[in-house]
This record gives sequence, C-alpha cells and structure tokens, in this order.
Amino acid sequence: MANISNTRGASSDPRARRTRALLRAAVLDLSMEKDLDGITMSNIAERAEVNRATVYLHYKDREDLLLDATESTMEGVVEAARACRLIADAHALSDTTPVHLISLFAQVDKHRAVYRRMLGEDGSQRFAARFERLLAQAWFEQLLTETPPGAFDETALLVRAHFLSGAMLAVIGRWTRGEFDGEGEDGMGVAEVADLTWALIRGRG
Repeated sequence: MANISNTRGASSDPRARRTRALLRAAVLDLSMEKDLDGITMSNIAERAEVNRATVYLHYKDREDLLLDATESTMEGVVEAARACRLIADAHALSDTTPVHLISLFAQVDKHRAVYRRMLGEDGSQRFAARFERLLAQAWFEQLLTETPPGAFDETALLVRAHFLSGAMLAVIGRWTRGEFDGEGEDGMGVAEVADLTWALIRGRG
C-alpha cells in the first residue's frame, strides 16, 4: 500500500506534528479564499495562530510548506482510486459509474484550488509526479489482485496503471481549470466528469 504520509509528519515529537498539521490546514483553508501564489508566510502563521518564526522551525521556506500542504490532499483521492475496482466494475453489466470514482472527483473538488494550481502549466512538477506515481501504484496493486493468473504479465499491468494515472491527471488538471465548461454553463460537476471518465475507462466514450 502506498505510504502517503510525509517524512515531516512522521516526527516523534507530538508538538511538532500538531504544529505542522496546523500549518498544512492553514494553507488549505487559505487556498479556498485566494490563489496559492498570493498566500504569504505571514498569512499562514496568522491563520494557524502561531508565531511567524515558528513556521521556519518546521519549513525552510514558503514553497516547502505549500508543497507539503498540497501533497497532504492526495490521500483521499488515492484511497478512492484504490477502492475503484477497475476490472470487476468495467466488466459489470451496468454502465453505472462506480461510487468510488465519483468519490475520487469529489475529493479533488474539495481542494479544487490546489489541483488547479499545482497541475497547471506553472505548477509543481514534483507534485504532479508524486500524484501520478501514487495513483499508478494504487491501480497496479488492484490490477494484480483482480487479474486472473497468467492473463497479463506484471509489466503490462504496470503500463496500464500508469496509462490510467496519466490520463487521470490530465482530466483533473483541465477539469479544475474549467477547460471542459461550455460557454454560459455553470461548469462540469463531479458526477458528470466521473461519468465521462468512466465511459472512457470502459471503452464506451
């Protein structure tokens, strides 16, 4: 199973863990109000109710903290991906989109500003690479479990897992930036983007 927790959060000092959790939560809270580029260390310290100097005891700079906070949003998305049974659900008679795939997009939507920024053209290559790897690992482990012995070799399953995760990143990035929203529409919602993605996974798009 993928280990999503970061090394900073693994500190044995409970006070340090609490402080870092507060700082990460402050960043995510602020991301709902303003663009990540506009969030300063002073903003974060004030929202977390800690001294600005305290922030630098845990993070070397603003970018280090932003990356740690944004990476913390991946856990719910990756767990939803792991629960989405690609083979069994794809071969089911019903075309109904799996609830876990809808949950995946709902998790992204909770932190839409983060994914819009981090998967954008000027986003974080490290964030995108880590996200893609975690999704691929989740799906690869599931494919290994569900594929009948001898049906595929592991390399083929690994290629499939990375193919799916790369496509998912592209969809998530463009969806959160509103690139799928038609003119005059309210915007493509969670259920609709999940339905369209599932149709493509099943080869029905």
